Amino acid sequence: MSLLKEYIVALKRLIIPEICPLCGKRLIAAERFICLSCYSTAPYTNQWKSRDNMMEQRFWGIVPIERAAAFLWYIEDGGYRDLIHLFKYHSQWFVAQYMGSWFATELKRCDFLDGVDLIVPIPLYITRRLSREYNQSEYIAIGISRYAKIPYCFNAVRRVVNNPSQTVLEKEFDRWGNVEGIFKVVRPEKLKSRHILLVDDVFTTGATIISCAQSIIKSCNGDVKISVATLAASQYMFGEQ
Repeated sequence: MSLLKEYIVALKRLIIPEICPLCGKRLIAAERFICLSCYSTAPYTNQWKSRDNMMEQRFWGIVPIERAAAFLWYIEDGGYRDLIHLFKYHSQWFVAQYMGSWFATELKRCDFLDGVDLIVPIPLYITRRLSREYNQSEYIAIGISRYAKIPYCFNAVRRVVNNPSQTVLEKEFDRWGNVEGIFKVVRPEKLKSRHILLVDDVFTTGATIISCAQSIIKSCNGDVKISVATLAASQYMFGEQ
């Protein structure tokens, strides 16, 4: 997204009174983007507070990771799902950046980010990025980076296959086949010997993140550590009701 568009969005937010995107209530001076009521009732997973949580277990026996956590539960017909759709499908990139910063405030309260050297967002294929004008995972990464004071890297990994969106595939084995060999590490020297935080928007089966992690590990000859952070996780995949 161009700097001009970023300035226009920022200017509009200054001129037009802000309302909470979840409940429609006008925000007071002490509130930022989301009202305190909606903030306090967010469907937190709390996975970042404990090791060997359900999300980390999804990687066991497949790819070695240090830590993994999603921020919120992705609830169908829920307000926070609609909030994620604002940046995923409706060009409101600043929502992704805000939520990344919000997530980082929680991650910094425990040891989750200890030792992390670099933040790497899951890349989009070039045509999908051009049609959307940005990669929402990059803005999540920027939000985490700015609050946690950890640098990010957007050009070390590329998506080299324009695979169908995971959301259109219902069966888990279809999702795994859909992401095989879709990533290529083009600058392994930026990742080698680093502890990388892979960032994405929504975690379902984890197939996309695992494919990216495997490509990074292979390109670095195993000399890399990987943690994972996503803004949301599917309750269905984790058996949460």
